[in-house]
Amino acid sequence: MGDIEEDVKEELKCPECKDVLTDPVILPCLHSLCKHCLSRIYSKKISEPIFNCPQCKDDIDKPEDGIDGFQPNYFLNGQLSIHRAKTARDIKCKICEIQKKDNFAISKCLNCGDFLCEDCGKAHSLTRMTMEHEVKPLSELQDGRRDKEMRDKQIISCSIHEGEPIKYYCESCCVPVCRECQLELHTGHTCAPAKQSQASRRKAIANMVINVEQKITALRRIADNVDSTIADIDKREKDLIQGVEKTVKKLTDQIEREKTEILKSLKDTMDEQRDACAVRKESINKIAEIFDGNAKFANDIVKNGKDVELLFQEKSIRHRLMALQAKNLNNLTMKWHAPDIRFRNVFLTVDRIGLFDLTLSREFNRKPEIPLKFGARHVAGLHLIRRINSTVPREDNFECRATGLAFLYGDHFVIGDQENRKVKIFTKMGHFTETIANVKPAGVAVCGDVIAVTDQMSLNLFSNDKTIKKKISLESTGSSYPVTSVSDQYLVVVNNKTISFQMYDLRGELVHDIMPAKGSKIRNPVFITSNSKGHIIVSDWLTNCVIIMDDQGKTVKEFKLKAKLGKADWLPGSLCCDHFDNIFVSDFSRSRIVVLNPQGEFMFEYMTRTDYLDRPRCMATDNNGNLLVSGKGGYLNMYTCEYI
Repeated sequence: MGDIEEDVKEELKCPECKDVLTDPVILPCLHSLCKHCLSRIYSKKISEPIFNCPQCKDDIDKPEDGIDGFQPNYFLNGQLSIHRAKTARDIKCKICEIQKKDNFAISKCLNCGDFLCEDCGKAHSLTRMTMEHEVKPLSELQDGRRDKEMRDKQIISCSIHEGEPIKYYCESCCVPVCRECQLELHTGHTCAPAKQSQASRRKAIANMVINVEQKITALRRIADNVDSTIADIDKREKDLIQGVEKTVKKLTDQIEREKTEILKSLKDTMDEQRDACAVRKESINKIAEIFDGNAKFANDIVKNGKDVELLFQEKSIRHRLMALQAKNLNNLTMKWHAPDIRFRNVFLTVDRIGLFDLTLSREFNRKPEIPLKFGARHVAGLHLIRRINSTVPREDNFECRATGLAFLYGDHFVIGDQENRKVKIFTKMGHFTETIANVKPAGVAVCGDVIAVTDQMSLNLFSNDKTIKKKISLESTGSSYPVTSVSDQYLVVVNNKTISFQMYDLRGELVHDIMPAKGSKIRNPVFITSNSKGHIIVSDWLTNCVIIMDDQGKTVKEFKLKAKLGKADWLPGSLCCDHFDNIFVSDFSRSRIVVLNPQGEFMFEYMTRTDYLDRPRCMATDNNGNLLVSGKGGYLNMYTCEYI
């Protein structure tokens, strides 16, 4: 950990009041404000549903419970505690302050964080509760040598059970808790030590930071591209001036006047384009600064954050980094109009010869030397992390037969069990939590806060409180009615009778009916998924193809695995995409998973029988690089993806 004064001095300042942060709260954009500054902003815009972050100007939605809906920045609180200890001047003794005495502190307890006067410091080491605490003079804390020691001893206390340290994480409620909370408020929930729960989240955030850093590198390339554009403009201007000068030498004073006019027009045009470059460069620098600030904060909390701090901030960080990854930077590349000066050889009048015209060529875009590619993370392998029995003892009459899988909020997933006519929810650890519906599920998808379940007659939409939101009648075809979510806004259901793809919004209203374009190989779509571009990906059992189709029905890519060594062809089954748009395809007939890159090209295959999973059927991925696969016998395998 670096020196607080130097490394995080700016991070400890409130962007609103410019002073050192007091009771910092973190916004969704990962910037922090003093709680009293946030309260002041609220009071100024009390009737508006949003306000702007003072640092990055992002729109921030106001929570229903006001400023209490924003989470304290526990990570910065820990940094501020060290900063205060190192810069302490005339701080009152905490214990004397309670007793309404006016004594100044000369030491600090590293365990409980209290500033103490000489008498209270001595007494602190004499009680049974605090005799093991380390009380250090403030003079020893100011040179930075005790920073790590202070950091290691910091704890976050429970706001409900005062003084009780938060050391656990409730997987059911997705919230850090103390021991008393676990026993009283989270009885029966799946709780684990914070150190155990943070590992996968810390790794996932670190991977996402890598992607944002790639965008920062791309922003720097675009900024260099703007500099190159300015150089091109300067060179073009210089060449044109030289041509004009050669012509002007042969002409009269009248031509000299026209020379002045044409050069003025040229300069005005070039100045306008330089100004446009300067504005664009400033905009790019601001965006890069925001990206850099977010990445630095996320990287800092990954490297230096305490476990509980990371868990408190994980959701906000992940959402913010995903939003940054989704930003399109291609439109920032500088475009300019290259002027030309045309010589007219016909003199229409002596008073105004009109030798020159200033014209602009077609828009010229200087392409970067290195093509910009964002989020190009390829799957290099799969590693089994656990096996889950999806047949619930005393709940199910038959062995579970999964017909649909989808990851749900937090650390849960939903499974459609056709054999037992149930839609069930499990934690990622494999613990059954509840049954939300008793239908014969054909397909399952999660879109926003809606769980969509198809049977052979209808599409059922369940809200996040597990109640039925809407039931949509479907044409009786006897098909499985595969379903998927698209762009987290729509649901797409396949009608095998008409070979069409019906798109519904989250209210259950039909918004689009997609028909495959002429020449498409889609004949019998059995499973579907979608990628971040809104493309629909289909596995077709009649043609044994995986087909990528855009939202207008046009085929983008067709893939068919070639037979090897005379062996039988494959049978593409369930599909899913990770957050880098890599495509996973289950091959039911050969007990393997085929992995395609985002362009639909073969990368590698993985044999599931080596992990005791036979005949893989349904699959789902989450944003943390986990892959869930169902197979024969009611078991699911959960894999973690290795990326390069």
